[in-house]
Amino acid sequence: METTFCSFYIFGKWLGDTMEINVLALEKEYDLLTKSIESFYENILNIYNELNWASGYWNDFHARLFFTNVNSEKIKLNNTYNELKSLNDIYTFLIEQYKSIGNKIRVNLEEKNKVITKFNDFREKINELVSLYNDLDLSFCTVTIANKLAKQKQELIKIKEKIVTDKEKVKNIFEKIEQIEKDVNLRLSKINIEIIKEADINEFM
Repeated sequence: METTFCSFYIFGKWLGDTMEINVLALEKEYDLLTKSIESFYENILNIYNELNWASGYWNDFHARLFFTNVNSEKIKLNNTYNELKSLNDIYTFLIEQYKSIGNKIRVNLEEKNKVITKFNDFREKINELVSLYNDLDLSFCTVTIANKLAKQKQELIKIKEKIVTDKEKVKNIFEKIEQIEKDVNLRLSKINIEIIKEADINEFM
């Protein structure tokens, strides 16, 4: 599949050309990420509460530089927290969307047209068989045989109707997965988690 960045490298996995999504695994990852984000935020609050307390006991030129840098880093960390929350929202979106399809999904989006064509081909084969039944001369048949043939034709018509219904279901699933991927890739493109660098305390001494 040709995309600049495919969400399922993160949220699922590839098996050759086949994409596999495990909703239960996504839910576990979501729970772990949620706990990690909460822990991250609590650590930020604790650290900056301590630094605020320290600012009352250190007040010189170096301190002003240090605490100016602290405020700048705090803004970056808050941005990181918000970006992580956005990533968590993507997990929520994926779980909700894929649960409506199934808990385990394996699909090759590149094969969509081929699969739909197979449905169409099968439907045409059924149409040919129905036409053959329609062309049969039943004038020489007994009522029992004529009824049996009519019943067989009706069964074929039911099969054709089922094929049409199933084709639409499969087509809709393909299209839904394609749309989910587009939506997720768009959301991911808006997330920018900045790398947090360790501060060199010697700069403020």
